[in-house]
Amino acid sequence: MIEILSRPFLLHNPIQHYSWGSKNQYAYIPQFLGITPKPGKPYAELWMGAHPTAPTKIDVDGKLMALDELIHRFPEIFLGKNVADRFAKQLPFLFKVLSAAEPLSIQAHPTKRQAELLHKADPVHYPDDNHKPEIAIALDFLTALAGFATYSNIRKTIEKYPEIAQFFGSEALSDIFPGNRLSKKQQVDKIRLLYQTFIHLAQTKTELYQKNVDALAMRLQSKNSKHSVHESLFLKARSKYGNLDVGLFSIFFLRPIHLKAGEALCINPGLPHTYIKGNIIECMANSDNVVRAGLTPKYQDIPTLMTILDYSPYSARIIKPEMIGNEIQYPTFTPEFVISQITFGSASRKFTTGNKIELLLAVEGGGSIRWNNHAKNLTFKKGQSVIIPAAVSDYYIKTDESLSIFKIQIP
Repeated sequence: MIEILSRPFLLHNPIQHYSWGSKNQYAYIPQFLGITPKPGKPYAELWMGAHPTAPTKIDVDGKLMALDELIHRFPEIFLGKNVADRFAKQLPFLFKVLSAAEPLSIQAHPTKRQAELLHKADPVHYPDDNHKPEIAIALDFLTALAGFATYSNIRKTIEKYPEIAQFFGSEALSDIFPGNRLSKKQQVDKIRLLYQTFIHLAQTKTELYQKNVDALAMRLQSKNSKHSVHESLFLKARSKYGNLDVGLFSIFFLRPIHLKAGEALCINPGLPHTYIKGNIIECMANSDNVVRAGLTPKYQDIPTLMTILDYSPYSARIIKPEMIGNEIQYPTFTPEFVISQITFGSASRKFTTGNKIELLLAVEGGGSIRWNNHAKNLTFKKGQSVIIPAAVSDYYIKTDESLSIFKIQIP
């Protein structure tokens, strides 16, 4: 079995059909994979990894076997001893292609300790005990909201939208925005007070909330000028989720983010965010833990979200990667993974694994992987992914055309 598994494998990856995914002729993931989309079916995420919710499978002697099961049985072959010891014999990352045609829920991810407590208390809604630091890399573009806006910008927002101000009331606003100058720490404390006050009011004064949501919607719908990112999302979300969703006014407190192809956003624990539209590569620690509060029919855990949120303005990190030779390198910010994009012309290039698992995804072109002193060969093309077990100490990638791959390693 050791010899059979000590080779690269093409991956058979599950697709998640969440409602916000792209559909029909706009369905990015089917285009990426070279398959025909089913009419009306959303294609949201392509998962590559060993999470038990939807593990990748590989073909071992004609039998499709789940990657999490194989890693559990043969951790040193797949992960390597170092990785197996560090990460309790589990693949530490989960890799995805994500295609958002509609906004995702407003959400944040827990720390490792928070995840352990949440999983223990509610394993149905928090299916594992791991944290979920992640990086989102735009394949074409990404529009998102991530992190709270600055204290001064939130104040300007509330002045711009009297419906939000009326919902808070003058007494609450005078406490949140006193006339005296505040330190940065005091400003963060006031942003926390603003959000917690808002959530409390939205849950206890529902009629007032609905009244002001409807008033703002009516005013924006009669507006002749172009809607901002916040306004457009507010109107679409109200139409989809009704006028009581707590995410509707929350939208206006978050910072808009626009990524061009190749740019990236780091999502650390506690960062409030929602992806609005775009096609991205995502890599994260091996977790499916999401704490939601708004813009979703799914389970929302508002008390937990308020507890774990990072209220610091500009906590979202936008990354413009470094180009070194033919490799685009993204910075390492978590011990579970490091990601890079490599572009080839007509060439053959040697790679050394350091006896640690690697995962490759072709996003353009095609080529072949050779190992065992060029004695064996595996061809792959755009949309296909390959796992390189730790037992393969080195390999070559050869291509006669342009080839671009994302490569996931463990630092």
